[in-house]
Amino acid sequence: MKTLIIDRVKVFQQLIAGILDDSAIEHVFAATGQEALTLMGKDGFDCICLALYLDDMDGYELCKKIRKIPLYRHTPVVLLTSENSIEVMKKAISVGITDIFSKNKVHELVNFIERFTQVNKPLSGKVLYIEDQKSQRELVTAMFKSRNLEVDAFDNAEDAWKSFLKNRYHLVVTDIVLAGAVSGVLLINRIRRLDGSKGDTPILAITAFDDSSRRISLYHMGITDYVTKPIIEDELIARVRNLITNQKALEREIHFRERMNSEEAVRRSLKMEAMGKLTGGIAHDYNNMLGVIIGYTDLLARKLGDQPTLQRYVDQIARASKNGAKLTSKLLSFTKKESAEAEILNINQLVTDTEPMLEKLLTAGIRLVLNLDEKLGNVLVDSSDLENALLNMAINAKYAMVDKGALTIITMNKKLSPEIADSLGLVAGDYVRLSIIDTGTGMDKETQAKVFDPFYSTKGNAGTGLGLSQVYGFTQRSHGAVSVESKPGKGTLFNLYFPRIDDEITNKGKEKVDDASLTVNKEYSVLVVDDEEALAELNVEILNGAGYRAEVACDAAEALKKLKQQTYDVVITDVIMPGMNGYGLAEKIKKNYPAVKIVVTSGYDEHVTHNVEKASLYQQRLEKPVTRIRLLECMKEVLGT
Repeated sequence: MKTLIIDRVKVFQQLIAGILDDSAIEHVFAATGQEALTLMGKDGFDCICLALYLDDMDGYELCKKIRKIPLYRHTPVVLLTSENSIEVMKKAISVGITDIFSKNKVHELVNFIERFTQVNKPLSGKVLYIEDQKSQRELVTAMFKSRNLEVDAFDNAEDAWKSFLKNRYHLVVTDIVLAGAVSGVLLINRIRRLDGSKGDTPILAITAFDDSSRRISLYHMGITDYVTKPIIEDELIARVRNLITNQKALEREIHFRERMNSEEAVRRSLKMEAMGKLTGGIAHDYNNMLGVIIGYTDLLARKLGDQPTLQRYVDQIARASKNGAKLTSKLLSFTKKESAEAEILNINQLVTDTEPMLEKLLTAGIRLVLNLDEKLGNVLVDSSDLENALLNMAINAKYAMVDKGALTIITMNKKLSPEIADSLGLVAGDYVRLSIIDTGTGMDKETQAKVFDPFYSTKGNAGTGLGLSQVYGFTQRSHGAVSVESKPGKGTLFNLYFPRIDDEITNKGKEKVDDASLTVNKEYSVLVVDDEEALAELNVEILNGAGYRAEVACDAAEALKKLKQQTYDVVITDVIMPGMNGYGLAEKIKKNYPAVKIVVTSGYDEHVTHNVEKASLYQQRLEKPVTRIRLLECMKEVLGT
C-alpha cells in the first residue's frame, strides 16, 4: 500500500517516518500542496494523508483539487489535525475528506491507514493451536491456512508449551478440555504467569459450554476471547482477525512508546488499559444480575409488611447485593476516565470521619496515627472513591503487618517541581499529598511493579487483587497520581497526589424521598428495551406499580416495530445489546419520533463508540444497577411531573 503524506512540519514528517518504516506501508512525503499534486501526476497512491495547514493552501482546498483528478476521485483522503470540533468535521466532509485522524495519536497511524484495505487484505500472523481431537484440529488448521495464517498445531498442551517458549506467536487458540497431564486451563495459567510480552499474548479459548458463570470464570483465567462448539467458520475467523490485528497494533504502540518511556512503564500502562476493558465487560454482566436482585428485593420488602423475621432475611439479601454493587464499582473504577460524582472536599475531614471505621478494621494490635495538616488545601474528588481507596490501603497494610504495628496517615500541601511532577506523570504546581505508611513486611521491586495491576494480590486466597487497582484508577480520574516506596522488612509508603484548588466547600443535602411522590396520576406509556429479559420485566413491574403503562422489547428491532404500532411517552433502552445498540436506537427514535423521551441505561459501554453528539440523543442516563427509587425519580424528571 503506497501512501502520500503531506505536512509542512519536518519534525512531524520524521516522527511519521519512524513509525511507517516499521510497517509494510510504502510512503512518500510532500511539504506543500503543489508538491503533492505534482507527485500525484507522476505516481499512483492508495491513500493520501494531508495536514490542515500548509504553506501554499489549506487541507480543504487541496482536497478539492485532488477530487478533480479522475484517478483520485475515490481514493481515501485523511485529514491530519490536532483540532477536534464539529466545524472541522463538517467542512472536511463537504470537501470530500474520507476521515479525520488526530495528530495526538500518531502511534496509531499504521492501524488507521490499514483500515482502508482491511476487507481485501490477506490475514497474516502466526498462531499456536492446541486441539486433541484430530478431525477438529485438521478442520480448524485448514481454516487458518486458507487465510494465509502460519499455524503450529499440537494435540497436547505439553508440546505446545515448549513451542510457545521457543517461538513468537500473535495468538494462542486452545480447547479448554485437553487430554494429558496439562489441560487448556493450566496452559492458560502458565502463559499468564510469564513476565513481559509473552505473558500478554492474546488467548482465544474454545469451549463446549456457553453461560454467564463459564464466561466469567474463563475471563478470570486470563483469556482474551472465546468461541463455542460447534465452531462457525465466519465467527472464528472474525475473532482471530480482530485479535491478531489488535496484537500487531499493540506491538507497534509499545515500540513507539518505548522511544519516550521505559519498557516496564509502557507494559504496565497497556496492561491496565486492556484489563480495564476486560473487567468492564465482566462488570456489565454483574450489573444486570445485581439489578434484578436489588429490584426484586426492594419489591419483596414492600410486600412483606410487618413480618420482622422475613424482613431481616430480606435485609441480608439487600446488604449482600449492595456489597456486590461495590465490587462492580471496583471493577469499573480504573476503566473510567473521569470521576462522575466529584466534589470539593478537605481530605482531613474525610480521614477524621473514617477514623472509627479504620480502627475497627485494623484491630487492637495495630496503632492508628493521624498527622493532618491544619492548613490543608481542598481537592476535587469523589468522596466515596477516596474513602474506598483509604480502606483498601488500610486492609493491605493490616495483612502486611500481620495484626501488629502502626499505620500512619499524613496529609500536607506539596508544591511539585517540574522534575518530580514529570516523574509522576503530572504537571508542576500545587498539590495535596495523602501518605499512608505501614510498618509491615514491605515489598521487593518485582512486587512493586505489579502492585497496581488488577487481579494481582499478595494476600493469596484472602484477596481479590482489585483494591490497589481501584486506588490507581481513582487517582488517574482525579487528575492525580499514586506512587509506592518499599523495601523488604522496612514497611511501605503510598503517596497519593491530588491537584489543590482554591474553591470553597459547599454542603449539599438530599431530602429523603417520599415514596408516594414517585407515583403518577396520568397513565404515561413506557417501552423498556433490554436483552436481559429478567431485568426488563422487573423494570416493567416497577413502572406499572407506580401508575405507568409499561411493556418490554428484547432488542432494537422489536422496539422499532412496536413504535410503528403504538405511541410511547418514554423509551428506556440499554446501551449494549445484540444487533443495533442503544445509541443507534436512540438516533432512529429521535429522527422518526421526536416527541418521545429517551433514557439510556448501561453498566459499562467503554467499547461503544462515543462522540460529542451522543449526549444530545437522550434526556437522562442511568448507571446500572438502577434502584427502584432512582428509576422512578428519573421518570418524574424526564416527564417533568
